[in-house]
Amino acid sequence: MAVTTETATAPSMPVEAATIPDTAEPETAAPETTPLEMPKLGRTPRPFTASDLDAMVDDGYRREIIEGRLIVSPSPIFEHQKAVFRLGYYMERDRPQGFDVVMAPLDWRLPTGESLQPDIMVIREEDYNPKGFMLGTPLLVVEVCSPSTAIYDETEKRARYESLGVVGYWMVDPATPSIVALHLTDGHYVEVEKATGDETFEATTPFPVTIVPAELIR
Repeated sequence: MAVTTETATAPSMPVEAATIPDTAEPETAAPETTPLEMPKLGRTPRPFTASDLDAMVDDGYRREIIEGRLIVSPSPIFEHQKAVFRLGYYMERDRPQGFDVVMAPLDWRLPTGESLQPDIMVIREEDYNPKGFMLGTPLLVVEVCSPSTAIYDETEKRARYESLGVVGYWMVDPATPSIVALHLTDGHYVEVEKATGDETFEATTPFPVTIVPAELIR
């Protein structure tokens, strides 16, 4: 199943149970002997927010709110989860004091009402929130691509992470396998490292870590 994107409107009741009308109810022509009345409008469209996610049933789908739109992704395949787990293990192994490595599912919630859920985040230790969502800006986000999300990870998510000031963004493709590292430079992402198959991927930020892409799926 491919990633699906709802329009930038949300209902006042759980979104699983309602569809928002975006047109006004039909006007009834007023008799000439009575003054005209303002038409009765339907519900006013509004952007989705993270609070809408809290009203939804947890059915295994990943749901994110990006710039007012609800993004729904299918449950990941085994290869995807294997790559996420192993990459998280290697990063946790090399993590120095002062950093934390966290894996999905964990929402990164923004003051804008958006809710993002990268596969892996590296955060500052002081931003760790043991009893709630991730609120600070991560130092690094990692997306492990799957057939249904690859284009989205490379375009829209890349653009949003860039605009939010996330310094590092890695895109991992288990099918190749490969890792591409982007670094925020003058407000834009620049590719700084890439490795494929049995090549060695050597990252220096947010901390040094060495990974062989092929080992993520073996």
